[in-house]
Amino acid sequence: MKFYRGIPVVVVSALFSACGGGGGGGSKNPDDNPNPVIPAAHVSLQIKTEKLQLAVSEGDKYPVIIEGTWSASNIGNKAVYIKVIDNQKNTLDSAVIHAADDRNFKLDTFTNHKLVAGDYTSSLSFIACKDINCTGQFASSSSELAINLRVAKVPEWQTHQANALHNGYVPIYVDTSNFTKLWEWQREPSNEPIGGINAPAAGKGVVYVSTDVYFGDAAVIALDEKKGSELWRVSFGNMPALNPPALNDKSLFIATSGHENTKLWSINRQDGKLQFQSSFSSQWGHYLAPTASGDLVVQTGGYYGGSVTAFSAETGARLWDSSAATSWGMDSVAIGEKHVYAHSGSKLTVIDKQTGKTIATIDDPFGNSSYDYHGAPVVGSRGNVLAFSGGGFSGRASSNVEQYEDRVISSFDTLNNKYEWTSAFSYKPFFAVGNGVVYAGKNNPVAIDAIDETTGKVLWSWTPPSTSDNSFHRNIVLTNNLLFVSTNSRIYALDIQTKKSVWQYDAPGMITITDNRSLILAVGARESTGSLIAFDLQSK
Repeated sequence: MKFYRGIPVVVVSALFSACGGGGGGGSKNPDDNPNPVIPAAHVSLQIKTEKLQLAVSEGDKYPVIIEGTWSASNIGNKAVYIKVIDNQKNTLDSAVIHAADDRNFKLDTFTNHKLVAGDYTSSLSFIACKDINCTGQFASSSSELAINLRVAKVPEWQTHQANALHNGYVPIYVDTSNFTKLWEWQREPSNEPIGGINAPAAGKGVVYVSTDVYFGDAAVIALDEKKGSELWRVSFGNMPALNPPALNDKSLFIATSGHENTKLWSINRQDGKLQFQSSFSSQWGHYLAPTASGDLVVQTGGYYGGSVTAFSAETGARLWDSSAATSWGMDSVAIGEKHVYAHSGSKLTVIDKQTGKTIATIDDPFGNSSYDYHGAPVVGSRGNVLAFSGGGFSGRASSNVEQYEDRVISSFDTLNNKYEWTSAFSYKPFFAVGNGVVYAGKNNPVAIDAIDETTGKVLWSWTPPSTSDNSFHRNIVLTNNLLFVSTNSRIYALDIQTKKSVWQYDAPGMITITDNRSLILAVGARESTGSLIAFDLQSK
């Protein structure tokens, strides 16, 4: 059975045609029959679409548009209203529309956003009414439409740019009518010089955030997603560096770094208890979040970069080491179905996921291996991997401060192990990829570009509406209908169909969207202010 998921709304084509009216025969003199029979008013309905199949995520109030025509007999100048009813009352909201005089109509409704994950089957009935409340109905032909609705769970935000693919894509449809601010949280004052926080991970009602330190009090803190209250914290004491957290279903993984303090830690998500610590090599590197996939958790490292290490996510045992070319730091690997991908700034390395053996290296013609990388490969939709070309420099010994450089994006064909294309413009924020399109923020000129994933050509662009928005920063997050982006001044939600902003908030920063539809903003355009702001994106 084929289900359809995508960014555009679903259009169900329906056709209503006349099935009754006047009969044959000539006219009669009314004096011949003092009690003439008045023909009954009738509206004829006929549905041509045989079945409707939809795939959505939990919480989706997904728009469904039903279009068609109608015809009637013996109704005079009476208005006609057409109503759709879900007979099982579990898949779609009921909806009614005034039938236009041109005999065309468009009926708008939504999927039930309160359904839990699973498969649902129902049928839709269509009736013709005499008023908007359908207290009176016209005689009409019977018409029904079968519907199958598949509801999937929303994935957690587990690591850098949402998932092991690092594509920044959260497969939900977001209703923009009810965004509300939930809470603010601030890291407590500290004597260490940074005072910021790293990009958070989130899932199952909990937001996990780590302090960004330079020889300071390193800690990872679990916050209640709806209240912002602290649930637990784990302190690592004085550490040279603490990096962003990552998750799998049971555990939180986080790396401290700096010579003998360089370790990958595993913490129980429920109670904050330490599960293991495993050493890997590093000098004074800072890193993006580790990447967990299945029974693996993979960490970049190396004394001067150049190392990828895979650990058992359950026990912390070292499974393999790869001398894949990585940068000095501020990087993370992407993990696909069979391979691990690392980018050094100058080349992409493809690694066997199970053995750690290097499968291929692909040179990036626009790359360099200077400084830290400040990024991660992104697994595309067609056997390709996309990545920033070249390294970056932040000027700070910090795991949260953004690099100065704007860089081009290159695409690599990992089925044939060859370079494909490089973008015509340079971009700064971590980009997002979904449904065959790359969404990236450029600063010369200032715009969000939608780039064809196959060709690298710009499909369309969006410019922020305020003159105070003079640069893009941090990351881009994609849902099935919206882009969330940060400028130097604020964050925006951009409708990718209309190419218009539909929501904004006057603070910039790193964006996370949770499985419970909260947007968590780690405030700060180029470096963290140490604060989080949470917004509720759920349909009401």
